[in-house]
Amino acid sequence: MAPPILSRVAQLFPDALFYAPVREKMVALTIDDIPTPGDPHDLSTRLILQAISDYNRTAKPPAQATFFVITDHLNAGSSLLPDILAEGHEVANHGTSDTTPAMLEPVEFQRHFQEAHDLLTDTIQQPIRWYRPGRGLYNRAMVEHVRLTPGYESLVALASMIPFDTMQPLSTPNLNTWYLSQFIFSGAIFVIHGGSIERCVQTSQALPPLLRAIADQGYQVVTLSQLYDQFIAETALGKPPPHPPRLQGPPSPPLV
Repeated sequence: MAPPILSRVAQLFPDALFYAPVREKMVALTIDDIPTPGDPHDLSTRLILQAISDYNRTAKPPAQATFFVITDHLNAGSSLLPDILAEGHEVANHGTSDTTPAMLEPVEFQRHFQEAHDLLTDTIQQPIRWYRPGRGLYNRAMVEHVRLTPGYESLVALASMIPFDTMQPLSTPNLNTWYLSQFIFSGAIFVIHGGSIERCVQTSQALPPLLRAIADQGYQVVTLSQLYDQFIAETALGKPPPHPPRLQGPPSPPLV
């Protein structure tokens, strides 16, 4: 069950997905800000992929993740995104640049969103289902534009905790693992970051013990779409919706 404070936040901001209250013991793992800009062979991001792959050698079922991509960070000709898909993971939209899109004029947000969407879909030749706004902030115009884009879910993708791993110099692999392990519950959405060599190294070191801790409690680690599809399947069987009834007023969520 989600912590009460998280349930209350979800009630206040019904245009965002903070968690999905499934009965199955599963959590979604999401990785933000990939790849690292100026890393021509994507070696730092591949440390994260390798950490999950190494864990999956003995894990049953394997852990899968959703990678939120900043398209200005991509290198021309890189095979990173196809390699992410080949490992059984998911690619999602995190915009063109590491910015706060809620502060953009609507026409600028549309460019920010659409350019990223077009590049991602051209590269992977698959639909994109999720958009996560930078800094976890969004507004009504952003929500409406995402909802009008074919293939996207109607909720912007947030998470079940405020990220800790971007808070330097406090962030360390051991602390990040401990912090994230405090949020293990059915339907939780974890977020952890790449986007720099240092963060990729820390994430690659934090993930194996975190994945083991999740597995030790009997949970499966899945993509965001897998988690949401499970919620949809359970809802079709008469189980409760993810959020209480929609409240009036423009969304202005906390940082996540």
